[in-house]
Amino acid sequence: MNPKMIRSMKAFTRTVELNSMSGAAKELHMTVSAVSQQLQRLEKDNGIALFHRNTRTLTLTEAGKVFYQSCLDMLSIASRNQEQWEALTKTPQGQIKMIAPVGFGGGLLSEPLKQLQQEFKNVHFQLHMTDEPVDLITAGADLAIRIGPLADSSLYARHLVDWNMIPCIAASHPAAQNTINSFDDLPEDCFIGHMSNSSELEFPQPKIMLNNMQTVVQLTLDGVGYALLPEPEVKHHIESGHLLRLLPDWQGSPYSVHAVLPVKDNIPAKTERTVEVLSEFFKTL
Repeated sequence: MNPKMIRSMKAFTRTVELNSMSGAAKELHMTVSAVSQQLQRLEKDNGIALFHRNTRTLTLTEAGKVFYQSCLDMLSIASRNQEQWEALTKTPQGQIKMIAPVGFGGGLLSEPLKQLQQEFKNVHFQLHMTDEPVDLITAGADLAIRIGPLADSSLYARHLVDWNMIPCIAASHPAAQNTINSFDDLPEDCFIGHMSNSSELEFPQPKIMLNNMQTVVQLTLDGVGYALLPEPEVKHHIESGHLLRLLPDWQGSPYSVHAVLPVKDNIPAKTERTVEVLSEFFKTL
């Protein structure tokens, strides 16, 4: 299929799914003007109006609804054809779109991406860093790194690794100067919680609750309180002396990391290899 046509159909379908030309432009690394031009070209080439022009919101016409479904079918066929071509030529091409927690942007993905770039010369990587739940299908993602159990049974998860969660406090925190033999020796009003470990029964009610592990780490470093932190994300802070590990013998629930895929079967080789590289590296941490 003509690459220009594929690009136009992607601009159209993502505009519909995001209900925003600016959102589609940002995701596809285009300007809003370029997306608008792609949509106008589709309308001109097909002799139809895709959107109602008399409203502030983007509303599909009847023809636009039919054309949207046709685009999804054609893009799916184009994707399958590319995968079959890659299997024949053994040369992965195209793009891998990955969604990952914000905390993984602090260096946890650097080595895997270096290796994948060397292996996949013709593949481009797009990373979307967020701690909010994202619909893989709507986002057009190939995989997502998620923490904890998989809530959506329609998706398929690959277990990558279990990391230790360790209680930490800043060396500068007043409580760090005390002898701490149990959690009872810690102040009750300075526990910083994260959504993934809020069920640990040995801990008090969090004074501060967050959905972003990177922020939990930073608040702990700043002496706001103590927290349960993933060992690979804070190992260097402990080695530098900025953080102290509390109760070295304590073991809680693991920080389970999964790769979530939109489908179980017929996974492209480049996606399979990406999951494999991530798992291999995470297990070394």
